[in-house]
Amino acid sequence: MKLPNLILILSLLLLDNLFGQTNQTGRLIFPWLLPESQSNIVVTANPEHPIPCPLAYTNLISNTNLFTPAEQKIFTEIVQKYKNVTTNTGPSGTTFTGLEMRQWNINNPPFNIKFPVGCFVYTNSGAHEEIAYYARTLVAMFRTQSGDGYNVQLDRGRLLTYLEYRSGVLDGLSMEGGIFDADHCTEWARFVNGKIVGKFIGWNQGGAIIMQAEFKEPFDFLKYSVGKFDLAWDKVPATQTNSAPSTP
Repeated sequence: MKLPNLILILSLLLLDNLFGQTNQTGRLIFPWLLPESQSNIVVTANPEHPIPCPLAYTNLISNTNLFTPAEQKIFTEIVQKYKNVTTNTGPSGTTFTGLEMRQWNINNPPFNIKFPVGCFVYTNSGAHEEIAYYARTLVAMFRTQSGDGYNVQLDRGRLLTYLEYRSGVLDGLSMEGGIFDADHCTEWARFVNGKIVGKFIGWNQGGAIIMQAEFKEPFDFLKYSVGKFDLAWDKVPATQTNSAPSTP
């Protein structure tokens, strides 16, 4: 089974009984988070209770209420950067250092997926990059020596996911886009020191808001997520490096 399909099927199975649910007081539940973790989250829309999107939050990549001009420029540069990249042919300015095994971890339920990545170093800096490529989907993890950088996922030149990192933790913009077309996003949020802060917004193909929540204080989104995972991967422990990888 292809990895993207595996993740999609898992997420749908886990979320099937959560979409549209409310708690005993009638409050909407965020469908990708464990219900018991949501005491300080205000959910105002979910897939069973969509709301019209105000103009200020139109899900265009060009909407500066969502994305700064600098972020919009980064999106364009990333698409160009990975245009001809594979697991053994890296971005311009890099040197291939070999293939290594990595794994994605999911908390709820706990399991991991192992796969090979191409490793690259930048010749003019201490930055490094790891790249995995599954069918049409390329996933890349870029980091400077200080742990700053991003994780991205692209499909045939469309930016599907962009996550910012600082000092090795999720910090900054989290965006999913390109599923319907390259000009729109489907999810938007911001993280500080590994935790989500403020609004989470999700849109459907027609531009209506199908997921909106306000996190009143920094919230460990990845810890309590159901069937969703960070694009950051971990090294496979030495005792497992000879294990057969999952079929990509």
